[in-house]
Amino acid sequence: MANPLGMALRKLNLYHPMRRAVRRMTDADQRKREDEVRADLAVTRAAIGSWAREGTERAKGDKTFAVLSFTDLPLHLKFQSMIAKIMQLEGYTPLVFTFSGVMFAPDYFELFGIERENVIYWNRFSREIAPDDAALAHVIDQLLPANPTTADIMAVNFHGAEIGKHALSMTARKLIQGRLDLADPQVMHLFRANFKRAAQSVIAMRHLLDTHPAPIQKMLVRDAGYVPNGAIYETALERGVDCIVYEQGQRRGTWILKRYTPATKGQHYFSLADSTWEHVKQSEWKAADDAKLNQIFVGRYTANSTDDTRRLQTDKQVKSPEEVRAQLGLDPTKKTAVIFSHIAWDAAFFFGSCLFDDFEHWLFETVKYAAANCPDMNWIVKLHPFNVFKLQREGVSEESEMKLLRALMPLPDHVKIMRANTDINTQSLFPLVDYVLTVNGTVGMEFPCYGVPALLGGTGRYNGRGFTIEPQTRDEYFAAMRTLHTIPKLDRETQNRARRYFYTLTARRQTDLEDIAPMELKRMNEAQSDVSDNIHIKARSLAEFEGAGSIKRLRMWLAHSDALDILEPVGDDE
Repeated sequence: MANPLGMALRKLNLYHPMRRAVRRMTDADQRKREDEVRADLAVTRAAIGSWAREGTERAKGDKTFAVLSFTDLPLHLKFQSMIAKIMQLEGYTPLVFTFSGVMFAPDYFELFGIERENVIYWNRFSREIAPDDAALAHVIDQLLPANPTTADIMAVNFHGAEIGKHALSMTARKLIQGRLDLADPQVMHLFRANFKRAAQSVIAMRHLLDTHPAPIQKMLVRDAGYVPNGAIYETALERGVDCIVYEQGQRRGTWILKRYTPATKGQHYFSLADSTWEHVKQSEWKAADDAKLNQIFVGRYTANSTDDTRRLQTDKQVKSPEEVRAQLGLDPTKKTAVIFSHIAWDAAFFFGSCLFDDFEHWLFETVKYAAANCPDMNWIVKLHPFNVFKLQREGVSEESEMKLLRALMPLPDHVKIMRANTDINTQSLFPLVDYVLTVNGTVGMEFPCYGVPALLGGTGRYNGRGFTIEPQTRDEYFAAMRTLHTIPKLDRETQNRARRYFYTLTARRQTDLEDIAPMELKRMNEAQSDVSDNIHIKARSLAEFEGAGSIKRLRMWLAHSDALDILEPVGDDE
């Protein structure tokens, strides 16, 4: 579509309807996806339509609960609607933020008594409120140097919102690239467009907070580091709004929720707050807890498990150490370290800090150093298995990390690459591996549970908890790599710290909604549809919904607590 025409249609609020109509006429897959969601909407309406609109009178109009929705996926729309319903029953008026391009979001929210007049189409609203292009360009020029580096951009803070990080993350996500070449005019053009949208959103959100008739007191957020979500959320956070970030849990039927403050916004949502960790350290660790944790590991790594929402081990095989060594060509006389890559372009700059410019820079420099300076060990470079699903969904055939590492090839014999589509189940590595390296990935918690030291290249998730190796500079990091083979297995006390942390995180920090909204998951190679991952609401009356144990716990935490973490009950707490 020609740019002038597109601009004209946007001014008339016709761009997205026209684009949708064209796609529906020309794209059979798109028609199929829309029809599947439309069918799910009909099923949901039939299941809850008799009661879900009840209770709207409890919202008195004097306080607002904001929902940063920005999706058309039924899984998330139904979860968001349930949370909004909880808060409506607590007297809040829900206010939904979304894009004008969504087709189904207003319909799902309306099922729960959230009227269309309480839906903000943010792309339109932010354009109306923000300054004209010339004034906005001046603001951007004040915030960004002429030829900014990644570090320059990461440091940008606009009225309390780290919009440089948000724009970088959004650009990496759009390009499916972990390393952004800011000297490339096309990359820089896309980045500046994202940066502009982020700045617009800060200005628009400040206006909304100042003028909305019922104060926005609480907010539900997903994708907290993208554009425009990050700018809206961090502006609200800076102004004292109680912000809850949520994501789908790693175990089927669960969701992860975390309350944030301006001081904690850099912490990963799947982590323990300081106060939670202090409580956990004081509690008794029992043999039964150890046994439960071992069962959690079984559920995470069983091939073709439908308990793991990420389905990372689909069709992978558990192999003996001897089989893995033979398959990868490892030297059996040497210790083995695994460098666990991140999906470098997904949520690239959301949480914590990194000793390097980004995840791909960390990976490249780590592999480069191991290849040149660390022949005393076997080094496995393990590309993240979720690449298979993510890249399949994006229509891309090769991991961006693999493209990055080609500059180092051929690699020496002591460095091997394990591709995302390997047939080796990650469980096979636990008895084989002596050390793991990550920035802040889950493996940095998992492997220490079994005595394997983890060398970190960053912060934001579990650093400072007493079971990882945490260099403070790049030089310290490389020095630790060079002598890593001399470090012994973790002692039992350190292992127990890791086990307490990881058990609490996986068993208690994932809120289970199976009693009210059981989750259906397809295996990785089946997940082709917008309804492949879904929830189905069991309640058949408002009383049944309010009476569900999970809903009562969520309601208490959301509306009446200031605790940063919500914990599932165990033992005497149940």
